[in-house]
Amino acid sequence: MTRHDIVLKWIAYLLAMGFVTVVNYYVIGPLPIPLPLMLPVLAVAGGVLEGAPFGAIYGMLCGAVLSGQGSGGAGCIIALSAFGWVAGLAAQYVLRRDVWGHLICSVGALLIWEAWAVGSRLLSHVAPARVLLRVGVPELVCSLAFILPVYWISRFCCIHYGRIYHE
Repeated sequence: MTRHDIVLKWIAYLLAMGFVTVVNYYVIGPLPIPLPLMLPVLAVAGGVLEGAPFGAIYGMLCGAVLSGQGSGGAGCIIALSAFGWVAGLAAQYVLRRDVWGHLICSVGALLIWEAWAVGSRLLSHVAPARVLLRVGVPELVCSLAFILPVYWISRFCCIHYGRIYHE
């Protein structure tokens, strides 16, 4: 890929991140449903479709946006970077770079995210487990519903501006 192609690929993926962020926080956010976690799924999609190095950098950018939206601190940046990197490695060595690999990696990432969110608050005695699960489980289910739309947005960027060879 030439430098021009790389710049176009990054612009496409950053526009996709902006679109997903706007939909997540400003379209779905005001609705009376739990707020889905689309940015971790987007970081996983970048890793699955483009590879581990791209997934780590893209996950770091997704984590910075998530942190800027008030959903966490520097831990979000590290966690989403790790999600993108591990998803890229899994897609390269264990899974396929397709929708099934993305589904498996996204479900794993969301389960880890929610387990960390509920578990850390449970250990610090913020609220009882019943209350934490009453918030965490609907958020997880709502996030699972948006795995495929986020994948198709990322796949569009991958096909039109990303890798040259597709499986």
